[in-house]
Amino acid sequence: MPKPDELLFALKTFTGAMLAFYISCWLGLDNPYWSMATAFIVANPFAGAMRSKAVYRFFGTLIGGTAAVVMVPALVDAPVLLCIAMALWVGLCLYIALMDRSPRAYTFMLSGYTAGIIGFPSVTDPGHVFQTALTRCEEITLGIVCTTMIGTLILPRSLGPVLARRISSWVQPGVEWASAALAGDGESQPARDARRRLAVEATDTAMMVSQLAYDISHMQSAVRQVTRLRMYVISLMPILSSIGQRVAELRRIGGLTPTLQVVLARTDEWIKAGKAEGADPLLHEIQALDHEPPDWTGLLRASLAVRLEELVRIVHQSRQLRRHVTDGTPAPESPALEAEYIAITRENRDHKLAFLSALSATLSILLVCAIWIETAWAYGAGAAIMVAVACSFFAAQDDPAPAIAQMLRNSASVVAGIFVYDFAILPKIVGFDGLYLVLLPAGLIIGVLVSRPATFGTGMVIGAVGATQMALSNGYDINFVKFADSSFSLLVGLGSALIITRIIRSVGAAWSADRLMRANWRDVAAAAEAGTAPDRAALTGIMMDRLGLMMPRLAAVASGADSAAAGTLLDLRVGLNIVGLHREQWRLPLAAREGSQRIFRCVATYYRGNPRQPASQNLIAALDETMGALMNDALAYRAALMILSGLRSALYPDAPPPEFVSATPILVAS
Repeated sequence: MPKPDELLFALKTFTGAMLAFYISCWLGLDNPYWSMATAFIVANPFAGAMRSKAVYRFFGTLIGGTAAVVMVPALVDAPVLLCIAMALWVGLCLYIALMDRSPRAYTFMLSGYTAGIIGFPSVTDPGHVFQTALTRCEEITLGIVCTTMIGTLILPRSLGPVLARRISSWVQPGVEWASAALAGDGESQPARDARRRLAVEATDTAMMVSQLAYDISHMQSAVRQVTRLRMYVISLMPILSSIGQRVAELRRIGGLTPTLQVVLARTDEWIKAGKAEGADPLLHEIQALDHEPPDWTGLLRASLAVRLEELVRIVHQSRQLRRHVTDGTPAPESPALEAEYIAITRENRDHKLAFLSALSATLSILLVCAIWIETAWAYGAGAAIMVAVACSFFAAQDDPAPAIAQMLRNSASVVAGIFVYDFAILPKIVGFDGLYLVLLPAGLIIGVLVSRPATFGTGMVIGAVGATQMALSNGYDINFVKFADSSFSLLVGLGSALIITRIIRSVGAAWSADRLMRANWRDVAAAAEAGTAPDRAALTGIMMDRLGLMMPRLAAVASGADSAAAGTLLDLRVGLNIVGLHREQWRLPLAAREGSQRIFRCVATYYRGNPRQPASQNLIAALDETMGALMNDALAYRAALMILSGLRSALYPDAPPPEFVSATPILVAS
């Protein structure tokens, strides 16, 4: 049953839609029902998301209307060329929208199909296309203004508290994973569950953060700090993965000293306490760990100490940032830490999938336009419009076909409901107040559906399709033939979009996850092949973004999520060590530099192939030989040795320790 806040939102949304319709009728606009449809499209339970969508919809409508005004008069005498131009415009805008994963992408998507909404019906009357575009912009702007005004002024729901709760939800999986890693159980089931939750949360909240600037809460001004906090959480993930493997390996070979065990226990206690205070004494304990002889066990302990120090510093800063975001305390600044270890925002862009989506939309529009031209179908423009809308709405999904099929079923139900309204209820209605009351039940149902994330798309589609198909105007003017033709064009358009999408664009979640994983492999190989050190922060950002995209897809197919997450973090650790080796190799003696080049070539070859197979013996031999060349002066080459040991541990976790001996100690203290 609907909750009170859902009913309130539904009532506000419906009232905004009817207010926009009333003003459009009062102004004498041609199609006032577009104002009503826009209100349902823009509606969102959160004021910040609604306001951002309103801004993007306005500019998208303006750009799409301009494109229609340019194309229609120039090509109206060549209908085939006009259809091709319209289809290509929709495809191009859709491609650009899919390349931009922020809410701003809505502007580009809307620019595409708005040109079709204005342009296709204007083919038979090109002389009035400018007036049509202007009127459509006025109608849509009215819908935007009315819905946004009511949603913002009347008991608005702020995005800030919801985002604050989501930020707090990062804490528990982070603590669980850190505790398991410090105990050497980084691949236990609780640790895997925590890792999966953390990856998905860090990715999902990116959209909310981008809408925060439009919010009405105190967090509106904290966009930069929330983004920083999200990057800190992402940057923790490869560090926790590394710590878990180091502790497990040291435990396996009996390399955990009593002093190190005490430090691990105290770090675990501090992590679980959840306070920013107490970091400095813990850092002193980590930095004061015993100096180690330069054997393999000593290298593992030394690199573990470095990872522990990174963990404590990042967690300390994260807690201060979270306190600033939620409580308004002074924002901490840590330029040195952020310059060295913290990821930056990098989003994955799948050009192939975007191209397939654009191609599917273009061909679907051309198919319907061909039917329209050949049959001289009076309502063919409506079918072409619905193809553009359907192909654009769901293009970001791995397989849009089920969503388009659901839209087709929902539209058929909407047509049946509108038939009842148009021919049984509306003829008896006199006045706007009566119209408001008879439409109220349907409006509340649509609003409740929109208010729930699971049914948001269904509610938006029913509201938009219902408003446009009902085609209310200033007075009762219903014609059965017109109703039947427009309904038929709606279903034909959606059916055509479904058929072409199934042929060209339907891919599974597993296929998309595999592409994300292979993109990570290519990035690691490219890092190894680079002539200079790649950007560590950018590599972390893009690979963790892909991990967040990968997790829900693999969960949907119920296979491989845990192994994919572990593999992605291992790949990232390899990539980060490659970046570090690029930085250090120029300080190394000739033999070690030559060994580094061999390592780069072997890693590149490995990641250009299948990194889920065991790495070659040539690579481990190059690692051991390069480390051996540095052991006689281990103090001078401490950083390079720990990088090489990190690569060896990541790629050969079960290999026996290398054999080399030297008398020079490795200093762990900073």
